[in-house]
Amino acid sequence: MHGRCLSIILMFVAIGALAAPAGAISYGNGVIVRAGLGINPDQFVAGGQAVLGQVFKIARFAPSGDIGFGDNVTVVTLNPDLRLMVSPPSSNAFVYIQAGPTVAIIKPKHGDSDTEIGLTLSGGVNFPMGRSNFYSLEGRVGIGDIPDVRILFGFQFGGGR
Repeated sequence: MHGRCLSIILMFVAIGALAAPAGAISYGNGVIVRAGLGINPDQFVAGGQAVLGQVFKIARFAPSGDIGFGDNVTVVTLNPDLRLMVSPPSSNAFVYIQAGPTVAIIKPKHGDSDTEIGLTLSGGVNFPMGRSNFYSLEGRVGIGDIPDVRILFGFQFGGGR
């Protein structure tokens, strides 16, 4: 178990080291506070995400963490995602796709906790909310022994041009 935790921490550090510093906020960078629904397990989900600097000049590092309650289980997920913007440059809203490994810490109401690692594929759209903030809608699909689907609505602070 300790070896798995160390591997997870090293993965987060390695991905974070590849991200360019996010000094000034540029288009797409910011912090997102979000909530929504999960399917399998059926849960209320809340969490946050930080959209940071560029990685390999084509993607942004977008780590997130969420906690889900319901279906007689609590699930905490940690996601060091990479995000690709796919919107035209003239649009105020932007669409993105992202992917990355997911670490799920699963605590059933009765029984022992478990830690699982899987892959999450997701996509979303951000709509302008004033000059520098956005509304965010994201869908996440899990592959492996992690939550199957999460639909999250949030507010992104920062990220305007």
